[in-house]
This record gives sequence, C-alpha cells and structure tokens, in this order.
Amino acid sequence: MMPSIRSRGVPALALLFLLVPMPMTALAASAPLDTVSHVTADVVVTASRYGEDLHLSHTNIAAEELARRVGVEDIPMLLAGTPGLHAWSDSGNGVGYTYLTIRGFSSHQIAVTINDIPLNDPEDHSVYWVDVPDFASSVHDIQVQRGITNSIGGATAVGGTVNLVTDMLALERGGRTSTMFGCFNTWRTMAEYQTGLVDGRFQSALRWSRVESDGYRDRTGSKLWGVYWSGRALLGDHTLQANVYTGREESQHGWNAAHEDDLAINRRANPETYKNAVDDFRQPHYELHHGWTVSDRVSLRNTAFWIHGAGYYENLKEGETAADFSLDRSLGLAADDEVDLIRRKNVDKDQLGLVSHVKVDHGGGRTIVGGDVYDFHSDHRGNVLSVLGVNPTMDEDYYRYRGDKTAWSIYANEMWEVLPGLTLLGDLQYQHKVYRFMQDEVGNFTGADRHAYEVDYGFFNPKGGVYWDTPAMPFGGRWGLYAHIGVTHQEPGTDDLFDTWQGPDDLGVAPLFRTSVPVDETGDGVADYIEWSDPQMVEERAVNYEFGTSWRTDAVSLKINGYWMEFENEIVAYGAVDEDGMAIKGNAGTTLHRGVELETAVWLTDAHVLKVAASRSWDEHEAYTTNFDPEVWTPGEFNLSGNPISLFPEHFLTVALDSQFGAVDTSLRFRSVGRQFLDNTGNADHTIDSFATVDLAVGVDIGALLGPSTVSTRLDLRVNNLLDEEYETWGYWYNGRNLIPAAGRNFLVGVHTSF
Repeated sequence: MMPSIRSRGVPALALLFLLVPMPMTALAASAPLDTVSHVTADVVVTASRYGEDLHLSHTNIAAEELARRVGVEDIPMLLAGTPGLHAWSDSGNGVGYTYLTIRGFSSHQIAVTINDIPLNDPEDHSVYWVDVPDFASSVHDIQVQRGITNSIGGATAVGGTVNLVTDMLALERGGRTSTMFGCFNTWRTMAEYQTGLVDGRFQSALRWSRVESDGYRDRTGSKLWGVYWSGRALLGDHTLQANVYTGREESQHGWNAAHEDDLAINRRANPETYKNAVDDFRQPHYELHHGWTVSDRVSLRNTAFWIHGAGYYENLKEGETAADFSLDRSLGLAADDEVDLIRRKNVDKDQLGLVSHVKVDHGGGRTIVGGDVYDFHSDHRGNVLSVLGVNPTMDEDYYRYRGDKTAWSIYANEMWEVLPGLTLLGDLQYQHKVYRFMQDEVGNFTGADRHAYEVDYGFFNPKGGVYWDTPAMPFGGRWGLYAHIGVTHQEPGTDDLFDTWQGPDDLGVAPLFRTSVPVDETGDGVADYIEWSDPQMVEERAVNYEFGTSWRTDAVSLKINGYWMEFENEIVAYGAVDEDGMAIKGNAGTTLHRGVELETAVWLTDAHVLKVAASRSWDEHEAYTTNFDPEVWTPGEFNLSGNPISLFPEHFLTVALDSQFGAVDTSLRFRSVGRQFLDNTGNADHTIDSFATVDLAVGVDIGALLGPSTVSTRLDLRVNNLLDEEYETWGYWYNGRNLIPAAGRNFLVGVHTSF
C-alpha cells in the first residue's frame, strides 16, 4: 500500500443498530432514494442512488457502458470523461497505483463506497484502489456524485462520492472469460462462473483475475491478482447475501514525481532506483447483507463488514543517522554515525462495522433513517533489514505505533412531493469520531521521544434542496430546475497531525499539538511518554450551494450545473511531498470554489451518439497567510490570498462519439484537461501544462457475424493517446517542477467470451 502505511469500544448508541435488522444500503442522503432495481427470481436488490430527475450533479456509468470500458486499467481511469473528474497513475499507463480527483478535490475529500460500505482508509482517508485488483470486473454499475452529497455509511464527501454496486447474480448458469495484452508487457486474464438459481433459493458466483505490467515509467511494474465470490439465499421476505473479495498487489515504487530536467533526458524517468523498492499488500473484504421487506411500505436493510489489511513497503535509505533507526542500541554504532540501510514499513489493520437504514413510504414521499458504526485498529512498525557494510542480514524494529478509531453516525432523510412536480428534500446527519494514537516503547522511542494523543470530533451536517419538474415543455423537451445547500466537515488524517515533513516513524518528531503533559507510568519520576492535546491542524468546514437545470427529449439529454463552495480551514496541498511521496498539507484559512458543469448526449441516429462532458472551475484562496515561503521553503510570513489553489485543474472537456456498424462498434474520444498549479504561489511557471489526448476503441461481436451460438465472443482493440502526445498528469513544486508523465501512444487487444 502507499506510504502512509496503512478502535476499540462501541458507543452505546450503536447497540440500537445491532438489535434491529436493517439495510444493506444506506441513503444517498441529500437527494431522494431512487431505487435501482435488479430482479433476481422473487427478490429485488436495491442500491441507494440519486434519482435522475431529482439531483443533477451526478453521472451514472451503467453496466453495459462499464463492460465496454473494463480492461487492464483500474477504476479511476475508467471514470475519466465524467465532468470534473481527473484520473492518473504512478506507472503512467493506468496499472498499479491509480488516483482520482473530483472538482480538484483529492481522495482524502472524496467518499468511495462499495455496496454502501466505505472504502476510504479510516486513518488517512485515502483510497487504495490497487488493493482490490481488477475489481471493475465485478462491478455492476457506478454512480459519481459531485459536491457535498450524502450520508452513506457515515463517509464524509466534500468533493463527491464514487458509489459502486457489485455484480448482480444471474438466474441462469454460465460464465465468462477475458484475456488482454498490450504495450509495456501488460496483460490481464479473468475467469468467472455463476451457478444460476439453484432450487429456487440459492445463487453464487466466483471470479478470478491476474494483471501484470512493467509500467510506462521506469521501475513501476505491478503484479496483481484478485478473487471475488458472492452467494445469496432467498428466504421469502428476507434475503441474505455474503460477498468476499481479496487479492494481492506487488508494485514497484513510482509515487515520486521526476524533476523536469530528468524528464527532458528520459521521459520515463523514476527517481526511485533501488531494485527492491516494492509495495506488497493484501486487503480481504468480507460483507454480509441482510434485507427484510416488512410490508409494502416498510423495508429494513443491515450490512455488516470486516476489512483486514496487512503488508509492507521497502526502501533504501542513504546517509541516515544511526540513532534514528536505533542502530546505536542494536549494533553499538555511535549515535551520530551515518549509514546506508534497507528498511521496511509494515502495517496490520482491521475495520469492523455496520451500515443500516429503515425506509418508510408515506403519502407524497418517504422517510429514511439510518446510520453506521465502525471500530478500527492499526499496528504500524518499522524494521531495518540490513545496514550496508556493517550488518548484511538483520531484522530489528526501530519504531512501532498503534492507532484506534471509533466512529458512528446517524441521519434522517425526507423526500416530500408537496405539489405535483415540486419535491422538497431534507437531510440531517450527526457524526462522532474518536482517534487514539500511541507509540510503543521500541528502540530509541522512549521517554520524551515517545508520544500519545486522543482527538474527538463531533459534526452536525444538515442538507436540503428542492426539485421542480416544471410543466413547461420548451422546444418539446422536459425541463427541470434544481437547487441544494449542504454543510459538511472533515477531520484531519493522521498524517496531518504530525510535522509537515516527518511523521510518527521519525525519531524526535512531536505531533503538531499545542499542549503536552509528561506521563509517568512507573512512578519513578521520569516521563514514560508525552500526552498531547489541542491539535494545531483543525477540521475543515464546507458549505456547498448547487443549482442547475435539465432538458431532454427522445434524442437529446442536457444537464447544466453550477456550484459555489465556501471553506473554512480547507486542508490543501502546499506543493511538495515528504520522503514517502505523501503530499504536504495544511489548513488554508478561507477558500472559495466555483464552477459550471455540463453533460449532454445527442442521439444523431439510432447507431450514433455524441456525448459531451465539460466543466470550468475557479478555485482560490480568499484569506491565507503562511509562515513559510512555499517556493523555497524558508521561514517567514507570506500572504497568498487571491492565489489559485494547487492541483485543481482549471477545465475538463470530453467529447466522445460512439457508433454501431452492425457487428462492429467504435468509440472515438477527445479529452482535454486544463492547467494545474503545483503550489499556491500563483506563479504561472509552477504549473502542469494543459493537455489533450485522443483515444480510439473498436470492438467486434463475432457471434453477430457468425450467427447464434451458446458461446458469445468479442474482439477488442484500444489505442490510447492515438496522436502520441507528451503530457504530464500530476506533480509538485520542489526546486523546480516535479512531474509524473503519461504514456505515449499505446495499445491493448483482447478476447472476451461468455457462455
């Protein structure tokens, strides 16, 4: 897993949820619950989604469209083309570590849910897509919601939510296979089998995948495998479904960007040169869903989950001080000796939780009440594997710390059609989170160099809106109007509570808190550790105003949405990264985000559809003064008010033409991403240049050519970056532009069968 190398006690209120059988899917809060139904025998499986008419700032990627996109790339890359969404990968070709932003907001501020279970890491809020390899092969559909969106699973959504629903189980027995290969020694193989409905009650499915790639950038290869199993029992008014998915990722380190001078010599440059710089992680997920249709008006859903994670990453560290790695204790070196060494950072994590809701239909609308609770524990430790020239083989721990997080939330959501076509929406949510941190007494982490803290957060997040399906029919199309306001909060991640450049695995580094108290556990008059309180990094608070309109006919669908987001203490990227490639962040006073988004589809004929997704944003610091120069990192007071915020692309534009020519289908896509500032200085030289690419995909349905068969076969050809453009996708400013480049022209071919 990526460098922040990935609680106990359940609140009394959570016991209420444990006593009541409640839902599999929680409410998509600030908009009504539109039930996406999939009929399987006598049961209907539903997923909480924004309704097409009642919330405009979202995009659906349906099963058929998703099936055309799935290849070797991870889920973020499949979502490129959604308004306001930017995706990139460390490797430059979409395999391995991948990332996305929505409206410029990073994964720390985006909620990702699978079957309404939060995927974000409870400690650092990140989403590690690489930990669920080829998961897109088991996803039925995806909804991307933008802005302050919902109360699903208690996850906090500032920039938006990515809501995934896994594959529906089939009524008939069958299976499918897929084999793909392409540039950079990239290949993927997948096989799935479904039992169909057995004895009118039971269904199950099993999928296995393997993905490998050398990556476009030097030393960014990945070896991934994944397994997904699902089984369901139909028990009259009750359904019981279990999902288990797991895998393993082995990825070479590519999270550090390359300096622009190095890229001028070698476009594929990677500053990590140690041959065993490998990230190795496993993250099995276990889900148990229970649904109960109490009556025609009342339904209950309950989802229990357990997410376990374990793994490590390894680095060569040169010119390190012996005492920082406790080598003065273990090897008898002088404390200030400089050494080169191989170290590993290890982590073991467990998250156990419950997501629930009850839905009651009533005259003119419905009410949903739900919530979630989870308990999280992590164990982090670092060990030295060897010291070059001193001890070639060893396994000595030099730090260890534990993190425990307990969180719960409760919400109520109301949708009421007060007049024909006029619907009011309301959502009230309360969240409570407690995080506890403690360093163990290991190596030189003793006394005043050993730290502990506990932080407690309580957030009230109200949301409300109105939708009017107007009686007017301008130009023969159905016209709707929408407005919404939402408030949310996001607490800092654990990596935000320590020093800007260093963290809890660095000796002599204290957490960024205002108050400290020595604690003498043994009573010998000497402090055993330091207890900290009152953190300097505080939670961010956002108020989001959304407004929009929609118009559609049988041949045209058009959405236009505007937003205005006001932040207090937004957690923003300063412009550099720490030694583990993690963005250096901090509170930024008051900030303002404004934007316009457009999404349209025009059916030129029954066989040709033109799709356009576009957005333009203005993201700036309203009032922001720092105590360091963000260009050269020297102390001082610098006023950055009025400057653009780093890493928020100024525009997105996607134009795609999808066509059907009998058994052959094609997709031609143009994609443009605007300029991104690498820091907050507003200096036009500190930017990632805007870029544009063209992609082409061609598919051939062999069955349609040869006639009916029990086996369906499809051939697939995809050419990415058809015009071979040179461009960069992400980066930071530190002694110049440091950038992650994307691959030039590359291809992928595949054969897919189903039976």
